[in-house]
Amino acid sequence: PVAAAPAPVAAPTEAPKPDEGRLAQQIEQRFADIQAKRDHFSVLGVPQDASRDQVKAAFLSLAKVFHPDRLPPSLPHLAQKMTSVFESIREAYEVLHDDARRKSYQQTLQGAQALPKPPSAAAGGRPGGARADTNAEDLFKMGEVYFRKRDFLAAVEHYERAHALEPKPLYLAARAWAVYMDPSRKADMPRAKQWMADAVRLDPNCDRAHYQLGVIARVENDMDRAERHFREAVRANPKHLEANQELRLIDMRKKNPPKKGLFR
Repeated sequence: PVAAAPAPVAAPTEAPKPDEGRLAQQIEQRFADIQAKRDHFSVLGVPQDASRDQVKAAFLSLAKVFHPDRLPPSLPHLAQKMTSVFESIREAYEVLHDDARRKSYQQTLQGAQALPKPPSAAAGGRPGGARADTNAEDLFKMGEVYFRKRDFLAAVEHYERAHALEPKPLYLAARAWAVYMDPSRKADMPRAKQWMADAVRLDPNCDRAHYQLGVIARVENDMDRAERHFREAVRANPKHLEANQELRLIDMRKKNPPKKGLFR
């Protein structure tokens, strides 16, 4: 029998060009830097006393290289890492270009440096010998403490650092809510809502993001959307107290709709 013709091979991804190979190495290195928790100044490559213009120039220069839209078709496997890298660059810019946020961040850095180092794993310390100030979960918990104190600036800084270390949708949702609740950042509300939507897209079971989006929808008087998000929050976490309370209130309103006035 005649040998069957070889099956058509899917169009191969174009081989990286030399400069694209260098970009791939840069992406991998930058991503490794994120895991190593480089501070915002190191991420942008600027000194701690850099002017706002220097910070902006550094950001624009890096954005030309690491913006996700710049990823060549030959490097699709690096898309997620490229996004994480650009997110870390953008976060660094947003913090350092804002004088108040930069001051708070520098104070956080100084406080972290003053913390005593726990014993290494070899000495019987925490597995992996991770320092408290470089542990994403610890940073997240510190963010929760600041949020409860309504110190939104400090809360955002800690959530950002946790997310940079470990890009969990939960940390993104927490950061978004702290920004949304900060009275001084009304202009950032649309971006905060987008981050919550991103958290849900990345993890449909992120009950925190669903609950937050439900509250926002209720405030915006979109009760159908609010109910949808609250139900998703409870589906993901049946013990979500606040979402269950919201649903009970919605059910009560449905059973006892407000009566229209005589002249309405």
